[in-house]
Amino acid sequence: MTMEKERAIQCVPAELMERLRALAARLWEDKNPASVHLNAVMEEFEPDVKTLGHIISEYETDYSGRLAFKDREYAQKEGRLKEEIEDINKRFSALESSHSACLRKIAEVKGVLAAKESELAELKAKTAEEESALNSKYVAKMQELYDRVSKKELEMLGRWEEKNKSIDSKIQGLENDYTARLSQLKLREKAMEEDFNARKAELIRTFDKVKAGMDVREKNLAAREEANGKGGRV
Repeated sequence: MTMEKERAIQCVPAELMERLRALAARLWEDKNPASVHLNAVMEEFEPDVKTLGHIISEYETDYSGRLAFKDREYAQKEGRLKEEIEDINKRFSALESSHSACLRKIAEVKGVLAAKESELAELKAKTAEEESALNSKYVAKMQELYDRVSKKELEMLGRWEEKNKSIDSKIQGLENDYTARLSQLKLREKAMEEDFNARKAELIRTFDKVKAGMDVREKNLAAREEANGKGGRV
């Protein structure tokens, strides 16, 4: 199915249409074949032929509808904007009230802060004075303690030196005693060694004598046995 080509619509005067109808009627009466073609053309374009008043009426109707729609749309937008403006005004009033309260609160806080800063300054000054006094007392106490400790250290050092001298004296006495005893021990050791050597020499001499006597006895005994043996054989 083919779509009909859209036609351009143009406003046609009503008198022109009346004259064309009258012409078509005369041609029909005269039995002119052109009347058939003219009637066919007029019937074909009859639906598209509009008067200026008709077109204006359609435009007015369409414009009125559009205008009414735009009026309603504008009224809705205006209503929303008014509501938004009213809400903004309420919020702004609330913010102004809150801002005023905040300003008052800030002023109160600043007053309290100024009072606290003044108290802090006084406390710092008092603390500095007390710290200075404590430092002075601390220095005096430390000096006193240092003097006491130094005195005790000197006393302890003196006692330690005395004890050290006594210990040195005792050590010297012990060393002298040790040296004397060591000398005596060496003398006794030497005497014992000499006595041992003498006894050893005496024992050796005694052993030699005993051995010599035993050798003589063995020789005599052997001679006797030999002599006895010879006499028995005779």
